[in-house]
Amino acid sequence: MAFSVVFAAAKTTNAQESTPPPQREESRPNVLFIAVDDLAVALGAYGHRIAHTPNLDQLAARGVRFDRAYCQLPLCNPSRASVLTGMRPDHIRVYDLDRHFRDEQPDAFTLPQLFRGHGWSVARVGKLFHYNVPAGIGTNGLDDPGSWDEVFNPKGRDVADESLIFNPTPQRPISAAMSWLAAAGDDGEQTDGLIAGQAIHLMTQPSDKPFFLGVGFFRPHTPYVAPAKYFDLYPLENIQLPVAPIDDSADIPAAAFAHNCQIPNYGLDELTCRKALQAYLACVSFVDAQVGRLLDALETL
Repeated sequence: MAFSVVFAAAKTTNAQESTPPPQREESRPNVLFIAVDDLAVALGAYGHRIAHTPNLDQLAARGVRFDRAYCQLPLCNPSRASVLTGMRPDHIRVYDLDRHFRDEQPDAFTLPQLFRGHGWSVARVGKLFHYNVPAGIGTNGLDDPGSWDEVFNPKGRDVADESLIFNPTPQRPISAAMSWLAAAGDDGEQTDGLIAGQAIHLMTQPSDKPFFLGVGFFRPHTPYVAPAKYFDLYPLENIQLPVAPIDDSADIPAAAFAHNCQIPNYGLDELTCRKALQAYLACVSFVDAQVGRLLDALETL
């Protein structure tokens, strides 16, 4: 059966109008839309020196990879709302993490609505529209109910394990934003593992309709929680910290600081920073493995 995969890590769009999907039965593929939260270019496909991402690299090799993708408004909620409505943040008036796009555009027509209206079975598993993380895991967040036939909000042991890592220490004073855990157990106990499992279940159900399935993974958003085996891929001695230019903010317009405060230097030592980067890369590899599960399931359809 034909299928298409849309992968969104950096969320960019400039579309103002949508074109209806083709109506010929033979050209109605299944569509898998994958979103990964806070994924930078820490991928082998983008030349990262040590990132272990074989599944995303394979997907990039098979499809179209964007080397100059620009985020219209570098914040989660505006970016996701823009991608899924095809409207610029200025048009939907979403600039922060709390406003729903329908407050300004109640009649907006979303991408999943478009497929739903043309005969696709449309479902969401995990984070597509904005959620606060980790507080929103297992909830609907700022979802758009009219966009979906079915929604699923898995909640794994990583949520219960937050109490193990959220207490700040003198070496790690910024708590949740700098928290990580090499978790016990396997992939299927984590929220993102449950998301992949639920998505595979939906994909493999018999249906007389093609599907549009939105699958949104929470990692590598903080806190950096992944099974311990993914941490083992990145020995600390192999972790190199990026160079931070002294004048890094010199080319940022003054207006940008009207909403976003200057981020202070928390004085974290080098070892703590290397552990944080190790944890981030572990989460990237963990999500890569979940994407691999989805792609393997697609091949069996």
